Amino acid sequence: MQVTNKPSQPGVRVIFHVSPSVYVAGVLSAQRRGLKLDEFLDAALTAASAGDSADPTHELPWGRHAMELFLQLADTIPEALRGPWRVLYAKVLQEPDLWQAPVVTLGDLESGQETDGWRINEAALSKAWPRLVSSVFAC
Repeated sequence: MQVTNKPSQPGVRVIFHVSPSVYVAGVLSAQRRGLKLDEFLDAALTAASAGDSADPTHELPWGRHAMELFLQLADTIPEALRGPWRVLYAKVLQEPDLWQAPVVTLGDLESGQETDGWRINEAALSKAWPRLVSSVFAC
């Protein structure tokens, strides 16, 4: 993708490295609003940095709180997830890098204590969150 600056507007050339699903979500969101991609990105970045309630991406659960709530539900009662959240969970299930194996000590085995099962890795989910959310909610 080549970016050119308009002569009437001073600007800088910026290169974003995003996943294909995030790129497609941005293009679709821009089209829905009747904007060009650079105009949509300008508005989204400005709104995000200003904490603007008229954020053009407000309908997508980008935030940390949405991720933490999803993480708690997905780790404890995934059957409670409905609609696009269930689809998001299915995508998380398909990505082995998002999961942590249970840690079992010899003492736990000898005592017969139950160990926690597989859990979603919060750090890995945090990195993948924009890509996952855009692939489910924006398309």
